[in-house]
Amino acid sequence: MTADLANSAPIAVPDVVITDTIELPCGAVLSNRLAKAAMTEGLADERNNVTEALLTLYKRWALNGVGLMLTGNIQVDRTHLERPGNIVVDEETDLAALRRLAAVGTDSGQHFWVQINHTGRQTPASVNPTPYAPSAISLPLAEANCGEAREMPEAEIEAVIARFANCARLCREAGVTGVQIHGAHGYLISQFLSPLANHRTDQWGGPLENRARFLLETVRAVRAAVGPDYPVSVKVNSADFQRGGFD
Repeated sequence: MTADLANSAPIAVPDVVITDTIELPCGAVLSNRLAKAAMTEGLADERNNVTEALLTLYKRWALNGVGLMLTGNIQVDRTHLERPGNIVVDEETDLAALRRLAAVGTDSGQHFWVQINHTGRQTPASVNPTPYAPSAISLPLAEANCGEAREMPEAEIEAVIARFANCARLCREAGVTGVQIHGAHGYLISQFLSPLANHRTDQWGGPLENRARFLLETVRAVRAAVGPDYPVSVKVNSADFQRGGFD
């Protein structure tokens, strides 16, 4: 095998540098290959709106010359927060504050995408003591600050998919240039993907095709809400680091 590799023709690799532009399938163009990844900020106010602290933070990050900045954990439902300081975008009244953040995020010409999320069972009990989840399986005692999970009725699954789509629509209207659907890190979409968290026997559980249905239907709904020319990305784990879980 080593000899065969040694005698084979070299593989052609395109010359790409981090300063090169990149065109996405939807037609959007990023000015370079550098991105600021999503990191939860926890700097929203008590009504889960953008604050001066958030604007100051993104003004500083915007000066670093990246082609893309991603926010962390903007929630589609204010009863399911990753922490009390999350931004929530779920109604028209959230637009004014979000427009200010979008203006700062795009001020230097880079793309500015928001990470949209629903935490499911992985939300503090102080936020929601009985959060929705794919199945009535609460987090282990090691994470006892979370509440007692309730299995989502199918109507609630459809409602959450609509929430993702509505949030994405509002983000585009506010001037945000793209969205990232959060399907990782143990939040609701990740819970549906995991056979440890999802014990459903209907079309939303069982084989991977069914467990992935919630994610795929969310992507379809978001795409329909924002149109074909708007960047829509998905964050998923390669593995959730739980034996018998998603990999």
